Amino acid sequence: MCGIVGFNGQNSDVLENMLESIEHRGPDDKGVYEESGISLGHARLSILDLSSLGHQPMIFEHLRMVYNGEIYNFKEIRQELVELDYTFISDTDSEVILKAYHAWGIKAVDKFIGMFAIAIYDINSLDLVLIRDRVGVKPLYYFFDGEVFVFASELKPIMAYRHNLEISKDALHEFFQFGYISSNLSIFEKCYKVPAGNYLTFNLKQMTLDISEYWSILPFFERPKFKKTEEELVNELEALLIDAFKYRMISDVPVGVFLSGGIDSSIVAAILQKHHGNIHTFTIGFEESKYNEATFAKEVAKHLGTTHSEKFLGVKEAKEILKSFVDIYDEPFGDSSAIPTTLVSKMAKEAGIKVVLSADGGDEIFCGYERYWVMNRVGKKIHKIPKVMRKVLGFLMNIPSQKVVTFLIRNALLQHRFLQFREVLANDSWKNMYEAIVHTSKNYELSSLLNHKHQIEEKAFEIGQKDTPMQGMMLWDYHRYMVDDILTKVDRATMSVSIEGREPLLDHRIAEFMAQVPFEFKYKNGDSKYLLRKVLERYIPQEMINRPKKGFAIPMFEWFANDLSSLFEEHLKKEALEEHNLFDYKYVQQEHQKLKKNKALNVNKLWYVLVFQLWYKQYISKRSKHVS
Repeated sequence: MCGIVGFNGQNSDVLENMLESIEHRGPDDKGVYEESGISLGHARLSILDLSSLGHQPMIFEHLRMVYNGEIYNFKEIRQELVELDYTFISDTDSEVILKAYHAWGIKAVDKFIGMFAIAIYDINSLDLVLIRDRVGVKPLYYFFDGEVFVFASELKPIMAYRHNLEISKDALHEFFQFGYISSNLSIFEKCYKVPAGNYLTFNLKQMTLDISEYWSILPFFERPKFKKTEEELVNELEALLIDAFKYRMISDVPVGVFLSGGIDSSIVAAILQKHHGNIHTFTIGFEESKYNEATFAKEVAKHLGTTHSEKFLGVKEAKEILKSFVDIYDEPFGDSSAIPTTLVSKMAKEAGIKVVLSADGGDEIFCGYERYWVMNRVGKKIHKIPKVMRKVLGFLMNIPSQKVVTFLIRNALLQHRFLQFREVLANDSWKNMYEAIVHTSKNYELSSLLNHKHQIEEKAFEIGQKDTPMQGMMLWDYHRYMVDDILTKVDRATMSVSIEGREPLLDHRIAEFMAQVPFEFKYKNGDSKYLLRKVLERYIPQEMINRPKKGFAIPMFEWFANDLSSLFEEHLKKEALEEHNLFDYKYVQQEHQKLKKNKALNVNKLWYVLVFQLWYKQYISKRSKHVS
């Protein structure tokens, strides 16, 4: 795992500053390549072939490359290249990538099993090609204003290059909607992320930019569904999981597993302990019992026989992590579970682990989130109401303004449910209904906070909906929530302590297989992740599997209504908010007063405001004062 940077032009000082800003991603080595018109930089975290032979930027004939990630099947690809008369001087996947691209061009990516953000410059064609892995495990940002092109693993290097970046109002709206910013945007104007499964080609001579898709999960949903028995599907899935997980153990340094005690992390730990052995598992617990899953994780670890470590996250540790939160997440990021993820990453680092496996992606691939079947039930009931009656009911519910609703309905929870149902009822399509549900801040709240509107586009829902609306919801999350929230969270948390996070459930072959599995094997008889459960039953007792899912939530209300309340007092002050005037101060104060009155409904909304304020102070206010 590493960090990569680059830009069209040559400036050694700027390149050095960019690399310095992501040194945490690669503290083991640093390298640069500069020539007229192009600069490339690389910060290395040594995982495979720890020798200097893995140094980057790597050069072969007319190609220059910097790369972040792991290609797990590099040895098989290298053998193919040896048969084509290529020779190798290292035992790195980096050299294999470069020579595979030399042999097959962009088609080489079809052979890769892994996670990657690759930048390859061709001195003959003057093309700079950026390639992001199929699912989007590894981040890859770029900035282009028509003249200047900059790319990097994180936003910090781009900010180091360009000091006068402007905040994107669309991205700001998305952040307060969902708590994250999707791949087609970043917090800054003219700055974006290369979409998962795509490659970007920038020609330095013509100053042209083109983005092309090389892989998508969607065509696999268009294929005929498997006509196989349950046992055949369970056997095939288990074989796929074993192969995918064993690939993720390829390393020349120690490897660990994040274990929550849930289905996904349990199956990763179980399969690896049986087929690889000597697994070290790590768990974070909470003193507040309704959030704590550490006891479940300990039971699973004991049954499997892993070396197990656990640590409890209290408000004191959380406050310490919050001091560096916006250093770790360099664009506004609202998933509060990033706090325990950062702590468990630190715990693994302290135990001497340099590679850790995280079990993300299971909910989106196998059907695990409770909201899928809840929304499916609610949506079906709503759709039973004739469309004309829904429109009339929606019209009547929209007559009273929000102020009138607040006056008539004194209970805050009932107010919220009334306004939320009004939004859901106003949407004809399943997709719009689902988006209304997953908004952390609802449209009526956003209109009060921000003087800006933004409509997202996501076409994957309709393809999944051909099976069932629940599959549409899963695909929506697979393309948005999973990539821009879950994977972003784990990448930054692990990289902040210079360890590599791997995602075994996100092997693209598993996703392709599950796309052709009939939906009845994903959610059956009220059992979520049905097929995955059947595999796990071969490894651990049923009573360890059939437990309610708590998720990786933290005691937000308990903390921020008490010990951490001073953070709201400090950063939600009028003068702090008026520094940028992006929010309605009266609305923020109103929500803050609700929290003080022991009302937990809005703690996440205030948390988003706090995160943005901390981010703004770190990256805009301080820099503006420094420049002036």
